[in-house]
Amino acid sequence: MKLTGGGRRALAVAMAAGAAMLLCFAGRSAAMEDIPKLPWEPPAAVSPEGEGLVDINRAGMEELTALPGIGEARARAILDDREANGPYRCPEDLIRVRGIGEGVLEDILGRITTGGEENAQNIGG
Repeated sequence: MKLTGGGRRALAVAMAAGAAMLLCFAGRSAAMEDIPKLPWEPPAAVSPEGEGLVDINRAGMEELTALPGIGEARARAILDDREANGPYRCPEDLIRVRGIGEGVLEDILGRITTGGEENAQNIGG
């Protein structure tokens, strides 16, 4: 099969792209090693500094329902989301919970914590 000028160019581009992808993946796999997960121990539900902040990564139903605008249904949704998706990296992550919008989040933002920067990591993988 004889290729025309345009066909040769298209084939050359495809081959160059394939070669580039192979080099990229070969270099990436050689450089990538399994990164060990950092140990994570959840903090207490209420911050130890006595600030009275509720740690949304440790709080149970009682602590969550004490927050303004968080009833039993929203507290259950927070607990379910935390179990399904892992800990919250920052308080604003609560927006991922169905039923918690910007208004509710704004009302509780000054009253919640995720346990500090040392716990703000993605332990889910």
